[in-house]
Amino acid sequence: MKKMSEINLDLVENPVIKAFIREQAKFPEDFKLNICEDDEMYLFSLGNVKDDRDRALVRYYAIGRRILDTVKQVVDWHFGSFENVPSFLDFACGYGRFTRFLIQEMPPEKIWVSDIYANAVKFQTEYLGVTGIVSTGKPENYLIDRKFDCILANSFFSHMPERTFTNWLQNLYDLLTPDGILMFSVHDECLRAPHVEMPANGILFSANSESQSLDKEEYGTTYVTEKFVREIVDRVSGGKAFVHRIKKGICRFQDLYVVTNKLAKDFSELKFNHHPEGYIDVAAFTNKENLYLEGWAADVNLGGRVEEVQVLLNGKVVQKCEPFYDRTDVAGYFETDVALQSGWNCYLPKNTVAPQDVLTVKAINNYGWQWILETCTVESLVSQKQSQSLLGSTQTKLKLIETQLASARIEWELSQSKLMITQTKLEESQTNLQATQTALISAQAQLEQTQNQLVSVQTQLEKTENQLINVKQELDRSHCRVVAMETSKFWKLRSAWFLVKRSIGLTGE
Repeated sequence: MKKMSEINLDLVENPVIKAFIREQAKFPEDFKLNICEDDEMYLFSLGNVKDDRDRALVRYYAIGRRILDTVKQVVDWHFGSFENVPSFLDFACGYGRFTRFLIQEMPPEKIWVSDIYANAVKFQTEYLGVTGIVSTGKPENYLIDRKFDCILANSFFSHMPERTFTNWLQNLYDLLTPDGILMFSVHDECLRAPHVEMPANGILFSANSESQSLDKEEYGTTYVTEKFVREIVDRVSGGKAFVHRIKKGICRFQDLYVVTNKLAKDFSELKFNHHPEGYIDVAAFTNKENLYLEGWAADVNLGGRVEEVQVLLNGKVVQKCEPFYDRTDVAGYFETDVALQSGWNCYLPKNTVAPQDVLTVKAINNYGWQWILETCTVESLVSQKQSQSLLGSTQTKLKLIETQLASARIEWELSQSKLMITQTKLEESQTNLQATQTALISAQAQLEQTQNQLVSVQTQLEKTENQLINVKQELDRSHCRVVAMETSKFWKLRSAWFLVKRSIGLTGE
């Protein structure tokens, strides 16, 4: 392990961190700032903010402070205060994200820390002055010869597979004094992916975690039901323990379970409150060189509300405002209309703010709880929000292009459909045309045949007409001969003779 002087040496002179600790630590001048470079929780924060060191440090300390505020509410309920806690075990302690706040509430000699990372335990014992216990991978090998009045296992059982979940809980329960309390956090089943089915036994494990060194089959990600937790506590305590669940008690994410064998006060007297929450959406200089800030701040505690948003420059309050307009997106995120009126904005006049000034924005609720929304230099905040704005603009353009592409695809599919319909109609038209052409050819053939027959008939008719003309001519000639004969003397004598014959009764030829 590196020497203490070689670990984050410049933190003491970091103005951003000093401003944050001044607001968040009970005794800022005594606060232990140094962080071991192997601290996975710090590295995890650093990875989430794209290697922005100051922002990673603020997030690291902020989570430690939030855990302290959670634990303090339970301790105050059970013991009255940290002063009344004879001994405290921080199990799965890491490199002291929480412990550095705890030692400002309790003497280090009353605090034990335990972790599977021997280097983490060594760092805390040397730097924070607490007593260290190196843990093991197997619960059956974790042999401790003393008991503790208060035990915290934060973000440990949220990583345990079923085969070790029960055994570790049994170990920690057995380390409790008769009047002690055990606190441990879990991922509730509501946090799992919607498409993943919860097993019937109430515990779901996947070999996946933020740890880069531990075996993910032994330290992954676990989701449990409340029924499962209560059944396990009942089993390890032989039915003696009292159990209380604080939904999303750890950083409004993991559930916190409180276990005790002696219920000095009813759990209904444990009035647990969450911190207010918020975010800065816009930080930009206007055309008149004023610094414009815009964001949201909400409180979801029963009867809670954000009374004030404070803006500080270099530790001095320079502006105050309160939420006054609706943010439907915030209400949708928290799934409650309590968070609807959460939007706020304010201006810092020009010439009152410089790029290197440390800006702190915090929200304060009506219970006196406060939370820092941002601590960084003005320059860093404005740059960050501009980058987010550009990213948002790019994402908007990308979504627009994707929408246009989808529309074009729909139009293309519609055109393809229309083309198919047109091709079908064309094929039908071609078929009909071929049938028509065939019928036309047949009709033409019949017409030609009819025309030939007509020509033949006309020829016969002409021939008949000629014959008729000849007959008529011959008839006319015959008629003329008859007339000529009738007018001749011979014919007249013949006619008279026939009359004489009929008169005398000679009618035969």
